[in-house]
Amino acid sequence: MKKVILMIALIVVIGPSVCLAEGSKKSAEKALPAAQVQNPQIAEDKAVRSSAEAFVNAFNKADVKAVGALWTNDCEYIDETGRVFRGRDAIEKEYAAFFAANPGLKVETSISSVKVLAGNAAIEDGTSILKRADGVLVSRGAYTAVHLKEGDKWLMASVREYASPPLSVRPKLADLEWLIGDWSASKDAKRLEFSFRWIADKRFIELSYTARDKDTVSRSGIQIIGRDPASGNVVSWSFDSTGGYGHGQWTLLKKGLITESRGMLPDGAPTSSTDIASRPDADTLTWQSVNRSAAGQRLNDAELLTFKRKSR
Repeated sequence: MKKVILMIALIVVIGPSVCLAEGSKKSAEKALPAAQVQNPQIAEDKAVRSSAEAFVNAFNKADVKAVGALWTNDCEYIDETGRVFRGRDAIEKEYAAFFAANPGLKVETSISSVKVLAGNAAIEDGTSILKRADGVLVSRGAYTAVHLKEGDKWLMASVREYASPPLSVRPKLADLEWLIGDWSASKDAKRLEFSFRWIADKRFIELSYTARDKDTVSRSGIQIIGRDPASGNVVSWSFDSTGGYGHGQWTLLKKGLITESRGMLPDGAPTSSTDIASRPDADTLTWQSVNRSAAGQRLNDAELLTFKRKSR
């Protein structure tokens, strides 16, 4: 039963509340039946991703009609320059002109997250790159797409594209230098240990964590923190010892950070949370996970935990 909340943490795949907070554990156990029967939501998530893949295939074939068929009739598209196109006909005309002016151009996308809302709407966030036929990079950017389900099809109702910010205004991993080192939080006989270190010539940060109950390791995992070259955002990829994984979008603050996390349990059930960390002083880290869900079921907020620095 403890597996349900593995993927809803700030800096690790598993929330510290799994190891240290009994209230969150009970909430997770109540959500377990939903995790076992939540196949419809998992199927909708896959269907949205399939629709996104169909768009890439249609774009790369310069198939205007196939591209247009993936939008609702009253859709809206805002490109990275702020131009607005409303309605399927207007969007098809724009793509026809674009394909004619840029023969052979290909798109590649990377989906950061898909959030299904009430079964008939979904929000997709991701990044994209455009390349010429010879593989030369043309542009990078990010996007947010709102999908609506019409019948048995997921169609794009609204898409907003964003150009990559210049390097000078992108968040810097160096701003996370304060995390580097070893940290520990404990409650009764349970303890959670974080270890942050620079890797790959300081282009990434690796976090390894270990959860202990008395002297027994109950769970472990790693997280890689880096910067998405397309969007310029700080992101993370997390992997848990039970087979779950997660992805996070980080917002760096003056004395802390906020992470919007999405994950997947080993059984395929989706998870999400908003995770908040702050540093009251150089040797203290506080953490709390809120707005948590597992397999479509809302979980209680995790209790606020305080980590103390063990070493730098």
